[in-house]
Amino acid sequence: MRSFMPQGLQAEKHAMSTSNPETNNRSLTIHSESLYSGEFTVTEDTASHSGKRFSGTRLKAITVPILYKLVKHVPVPIAALPMKLLLLLLRVFYAWPNNSFRHACEYICKLAATQGYNHNPQQVYHQLIDNANGTLDSYFRLYRHGADTILDRIHISTNDADRINRLASEHGGVIIAVSHNFAALFSGVKMSREFPLLIVSRNPSTIERTKIAVDVYERMGVSILMVRGGNPFELSRTLFSILKSGKAVAATVDSIDHSEGAAKALVFGQHIGFPTWAAKIAAKKRIPVVPSYFRSSGKQVTAVYGEELISNSTEEIVQHYVRFFEQNILEDPASWAYLGDKRWRRVLKEASK
Repeated sequence: MRSFMPQGLQAEKHAMSTSNPETNNRSLTIHSESLYSGEFTVTEDTASHSGKRFSGTRLKAITVPILYKLVKHVPVPIAALPMKLLLLLLRVFYAWPNNSFRHACEYICKLAATQGYNHNPQQVYHQLIDNANGTLDSYFRLYRHGADTILDRIHISTNDADRINRLASEHGGVIIAVSHNFAALFSGVKMSREFPLLIVSRNPSTIERTKIAVDVYERMGVSILMVRGGNPFELSRTLFSILKSGKAVAATVDSIDHSEGAAKALVFGQHIGFPTWAAKIAAKKRIPVVPSYFRSSGKQVTAVYGEELISNSTEEIVQHYVRFFEQNILEDPASWAYLGDKRWRRVLKEASK
């Protein structure tokens, strides 16, 4: 099947690119039909990565564009080879005692055992790699053959779809709280077919990766609102407007937040700070919040939705979806991509003591 350049990225080629030598910033306005406002100006701090040669952000800034170019220009088996080899190497590295991913699996299995779950760390580790592999395969299938070809990999029950449609209709909108699952991104393809959906996305920190992200969202056929670097007042006003139109707004909300404005929630026996923007909007608008978790089994995905909550308390809302995340992580840890996050790994290590 032929590859193509979506309309939005064709338009982007004619957008104005600017740079500011005094602040080491450069920016580019991207135009796309997938963007809620039709366009988005991404600003990149070119100096922020100079001293972090081996940081995760720096590595993603290098590897993601390479993978993107490969999938555009070479056959899929060849394009997938670098990532396949990396995942194979990671699988073999389970035997390495200092493997941080292995440690994360051991920590979560200890925690799950206290709740009656009997997980084997090695099985969780290998399932985690299988899930990452399945996500990679879905990405290539999406890119080469279109969104419809991955729909049958994602299962959303009719009852859940009907419930979210009803809540959005009755209350003017609904917020879907999402955890960082391997399949969370691609599940947006199926969700957008089941109910009116807007994805709120914190775009990557570089211009090149943001352009790639927009391209992926276009191929998914979903509507997105990018928020990194945006004006908080304008973003809030936009979301208030959206949550009058009967849409479901989906956003990942399980990142650790150390700022003073974070809401503390009890998870894994510890009080951890979480971002509050989604909960604040839901509390102010009296909009229902539905937590979600996307369970992977290789290429197959099952969406699990918790009970909705309407509350005027930001803290109560955050605790509601964090409690749901914790329960599902303990039941199915291999679907949670944040097992590879160093901040969450420290939390799990402390909790497992």
